[in-house]
Amino acid sequence: MFAHELELPYLTGRASYPPPDPTVGGGLMASLSWSSPRGPIDLGDRVRTLPGDQTVPGLSGWRWIATPGHSPGHVSFFRPSDRTLIAGDAFVTTKQESALAVLAQRPEVHGPPAYFTQDWGAARRSVEALAALDPAIAGTGHGVPLQGESLRTALRSLAANFDRDAVPRDGRYVRRPAVFGPQGVISVPPDVPHPWARGLIAAGVGFAAGLTFQATRRRGA
Repeated sequence: MFAHELELPYLTGRASYPPPDPTVGGGLMASLSWSSPRGPIDLGDRVRTLPGDQTVPGLSGWRWIATPGHSPGHVSFFRPSDRTLIAGDAFVTTKQESALAVLAQRPEVHGPPAYFTQDWGAARRSVEALAALDPAIAGTGHGVPLQGESLRTALRSLAANFDRDAVPRDGRYVRRPAVFGPQGVISVPPDVPHPWARGLIAAGVGFAAGLTFQATRRRGA
């Protein structure tokens, strides 16, 4: 197995990925992301670092492209001869945050799965780099493959309007990214309450205030 050097800590048992962000909204998949495994796994000496010249061992004619954001060492693969792109999760062709969209599999270009994206600035730059390749066909980690002008138009639109169309309005990593290094995670921003939790807190505060008011009235009587 070959991987980017910044992905090695999570494949050799040294580090776990940062926590997911269920507060990004958009559906059931996002809300349940807290239950997803974060590793690490240990592949031992079976994992190798991708060559620095961007060639792909065993796949002549392909090159790898660093596309971080969804994870620090995320890479995509491109074959210039026919402009075939394997994008991984740099962008996807279904709204992965929504269980209904995942079941329907209606093809549409979206940013990376929001609940497991820890650096939105890097994710935007990665989409811009892939759009600049003008791919003829693309396969992604979630959703069906797309091809032709519909793919290129949608991908260019996503790159041009990434902050509006892909970045959540709120979330743990929206304003501050996680910071990574060769040994794994260096820092993550503070957790933020899930919208459900904020609602429960507000309800609890209101209930407590109501009890206090009633107790005060009884004492006054």
